[in-house]
Amino acid sequence: MLEIKKYSPSDFDSWNELIENSSNGVFLHSRNFMDYHKDRFVDASLLIYEGEELVAALPGNSFEKTFLSHQGLTFGGWVFLKKLDASKQLQVIQKSLKFLFECGFTRIRVKPVPEFYHSQKIDNDALMLSCGGVLVDEDPNYAIELPKVISDRGKRWGVQKAMNLGIHIEEDDCFVTFWDEILMPYHRQVLGYEPVHTLAEIEYLATKNNGKIRQFNAYHKGEILAGVTVFTHPEVVRTQYIASTDDGRKNRAVDLLIGYLMRNIGEKYIDLGGVTDPKTGLPKESLVQWKESFGGELYVGKVWEFC
Repeated sequence: MLEIKKYSPSDFDSWNELIENSSNGVFLHSRNFMDYHKDRFVDASLLIYEGEELVAALPGNSFEKTFLSHQGLTFGGWVFLKKLDASKQLQVIQKSLKFLFECGFTRIRVKPVPEFYHSQKIDNDALMLSCGGVLVDEDPNYAIELPKVISDRGKRWGVQKAMNLGIHIEEDDCFVTFWDEILMPYHRQVLGYEPVHTLAEIEYLATKNNGKIRQFNAYHKGEILAGVTVFTHPEVVRTQYIASTDDGRKNRAVDLLIGYLMRNIGEKYIDLGGVTDPKTGLPKESLVQWKESFGGELYVGKVWEFC
């Protein structure tokens, strides 16, 4: 028999242990990450037990009478213990939905973890459809499957130009230089909005999630020209922030950075993230072209609704 309970702070360790031993969880789902913005959301996360064993979790928050895949996370949905087969996963979802509706929610929206992040593959679409889910939104994203060599002539030229100028890449255990000198000015002056994370938040998260958040910078004669902040998962590295100075753009420092990651990062995929313009809600063609030029291929982040 499956039993459902709401998450409480006393479940901190057992929750994290499940995420660590799950087939589709990533460090974003750990309480070491989720709790940094616990004051911004009304947590409504669930734990699902089979007897005494915790076999699944559902990160989420509530907004009025809607249960949402946690809005502070890139994606969420049900996270399953590795040994759970498809039939048991289906039961977990069905039981959770019944529990949430009985708690008074009238709508449930989830955004499952993309399948290439899974350590043991789960058929998201089949599970959602089998439980009556309706696909209500699709978010275009791009990822590079590794190993891959850059084939775009312009990008190869850019990498070579940066190398010929003597630009080099360093991994930095400090985020201050990139945040203060490049990322914040770029967001404010070019994009017109603040980064999702402040410097204090990214430093805190890096401390709480050791080795999961990494910073790579491009330098020329001691001057930083560009940087990329990545979130690392067992199968995937996701580029969370990419920015450069005017000189960095002119001298193709970001081309060199992405090429460096493709050769050295060691994971199976580089997730380049979304291409949707936050001002219009539509794909930004320049972003699509840029990500495709590195060999990025389209994947769709799907949002499912139950009501």
